[in-house]
Amino acid sequence: MRHSILSILFTVFSLIVFSQGNSPFSQFGPGDFYLSNFQSNFSRGGIGASSFSGNTLNPINPASYSQITLTTGETGIYSSNNFVKYGEKNGFFNYTNLSSFGLGLPLKKGMGLAFGLTPYSKQNFEKIYEDSINNSPIEYVYSGDGGLSKVFLGYGIEIKNISFGLNGHYIFGRLNSINKVKHPTEDNLTYNSLRIRNYSNVNGFGFNTGLQLNFPISDNNYVKLGGSFELGKDYATSNYRIGNYFNEQSHQNPELGNVEIHQNENIIDTRETPEKGQISLPSQLQFGLSVGKHEKWEGSLEFRHNNLSTYQLNDEASNLGNRSTVIAGARIVPNSKALGKSNYWKTITYNFGGFYGNSGYFLNNNELYEFGINFAFGLPMKKFKYQTETFGSSVFLGFGYSSRANYKNNYYENYLNINASIVLNDKWFIKRKFQ
Repeated sequence: MRHSILSILFTVFSLIVFSQGNSPFSQFGPGDFYLSNFQSNFSRGGIGASSFSGNTLNPINPASYSQITLTTGETGIYSSNNFVKYGEKNGFFNYTNLSSFGLGLPLKKGMGLAFGLTPYSKQNFEKIYEDSINNSPIEYVYSGDGGLSKVFLGYGIEIKNISFGLNGHYIFGRLNSINKVKHPTEDNLTYNSLRIRNYSNVNGFGFNTGLQLNFPISDNNYVKLGGSFELGKDYATSNYRIGNYFNEQSHQNPELGNVEIHQNENIIDTRETPEKGQISLPSQLQFGLSVGKHEKWEGSLEFRHNNLSTYQLNDEASNLGNRSTVIAGARIVPNSKALGKSNYWKTITYNFGGFYGNSGYFLNNNELYEFGINFAFGLPMKKFKYQTETFGSSVFLGFGYSSRANYKNNYYENYLNINASIVLNDKWFIKRKFQ
């Protein structure tokens, strides 16, 4: 089992790729933010500050690592189908990427360590404006792609029902933007185009911290308060620029559709030595309350605030506002100790949750609001008993619907999301007793 966990996790690590997707609002800031797509967070709408489990990972609050009982590995894939309506324009886009990659280690009772990799943000957009100069048509194209990822290493410890935790992380990635001007030649079949491409490579270290207070009501019932905080921070950027002037012609490809063929391309401006700059990423605060019964159920209510208005890239301020969200979620296991094939359905973990709040994005001075609902099923693969608790490796299948909208301006983005992950548990650092 130990070797299978490592082989799966490191294979997925090598395959992380930002795929195609689109959101017109991803042009603001570093793109659409991903808080956490680890299954314990995604399946309940983003719950994480006050929640804990002995056999799953919760990087939103590193204090939860103190409750890790078994060596826990998780890896998953996330897919989002995006339906966009902007006035009279409609679009459909798909995005698929690694959602979670992590490993949690119990060092001893009340002490745990975790590390992993997760997407932080993504952007992929294109805006086209048409105009004319001296009765000659001209087209302006503004587009961008890329995204950021986060590698984290965290530690959690519990002292007398109070858990503390700290995640150190390294954020890296590239943000690309392209400004393009096209105007037709005399034959109206080809275009003369000017394109300026800007690249910003991002990297730097940061941290987030967390606290959880556990109040046992009885042997099995509990109330838990928790909070996590990530300080806004400046990260270094290396910035490149390439300017091109070229002639292009549209061509209809049977497989790809309409594509552009570049001819007579000339580089007219290039920055071979990168220009140093910085990117200011926002702070995040999340806190809440969870109540539950061990191995049976847990219900949570949390609040999250993202200070998006502080975002800047190379001294260029964004048009973002602050983002505030209310989250509610629950986890239910009918009978975690049931044995035998006939009782399999009783051992499934049922997760569901939802969120509502303002997005921090504006359209014609009107803010967009967002909401969503998520649910997931944890399907056990292998079970064994340890320290009065029943744990097991599981396959999690999660589904979600979310919307970001401003109906006054006839604009909305609807998302259908799928998150599939494998959570593997094993006993690596447990002392065996021989009789």
